[in-house]
Amino acid sequence: MTNTTQSVIATSIVLTQPSLLAQSDTIGLFSLDDVVKHQFPYHPYAYSHLAALNPEEQASIIKDCGDCPPAEHYVTELSNLLIQAAKHQKDLPLRVALSSVESSSRVDRVGSELEPLETNPAMGLRGVSRYANTAHRKSFILDCEAIKRARSEEGCQNIELVIPFVRTFSEAATIIDLLAEQGLCRGAQGLKVHILAELPANALLAETFLQYFDGMVVDIDVLAQFTLALDPDHQALTYLYDEQNEAVLTLLRQVLKASEKAGKPCELISRHLDDSPKLVRWLHEQGIEHVIKPSL
Repeated sequence: MTNTTQSVIATSIVLTQPSLLAQSDTIGLFSLDDVVKHQFPYHPYAYSHLAALNPEEQASIIKDCGDCPPAEHYVTELSNLLIQAAKHQKDLPLRVALSSVESSSRVDRVGSELEPLETNPAMGLRGVSRYANTAHRKSFILDCEAIKRARSEEGCQNIELVIPFVRTFSEAATIIDLLAEQGLCRGAQGLKVHILAELPANALLAETFLQYFDGMVVDIDVLAQFTLALDPDHQALTYLYDEQNEAVLTLLRQVLKASEKAGKPCELISRHLDDSPKLVRWLHEQGIEHVIKPSL
């Protein structure tokens, strides 16, 4: 396992409410966005839409992929990384978060011209709206194929899915259908599908959203961003990581209550706990022992 991949798994592990989770040890979180950013030199669309690139770009990616067609190269490399990560977890779950990164974050990659420019990428095609979009469908299919191949390997059935940016119940139903179309049926061969709660709507309506999923992973930082309408790139917003804001805490209470009522696991993610002592104390008061802290 490469150092980058191992760091994604090894420090992105720690869980929340032990009473809601059968496992008593660490859960791995594997972000496709992070892995593609650090392990693949081209925009994902370059692998899935080779013919749409200009001749020079096509020659470059074909050369780098060697004897393997770019799409197959991408699937093979990604599935191998998933297999390594899943086996590193042994019998513990490996939660694989599907792509949700803003389109603006990939403009420096070859093939980025294939992704439509957006006026406000933070609120554009992300998560389910992206997977359902015809321009992204081929890339989504490659990701699903890599996951499916990895899960077919012995000892890799611990791979579970985490779906980001699920805006509505309709999108919740849509992603379950889209996954099933690619052979990733929720419940088949024990496949679990979780929702990555980043939006106030996910928290406010958590009880209903959980009817579509096997559990919830809450990104506290992104939830705070959308709750308080914060731009993470705006240097003047000194209260950017104000996760202990009462509005944010109210949403977190609602999520934890809904998860407990549903009897389904709920993990929390935060990158800024070191800067949020009040939030740490609040989490302890809620009985939360650990929080996932991604390293990348």
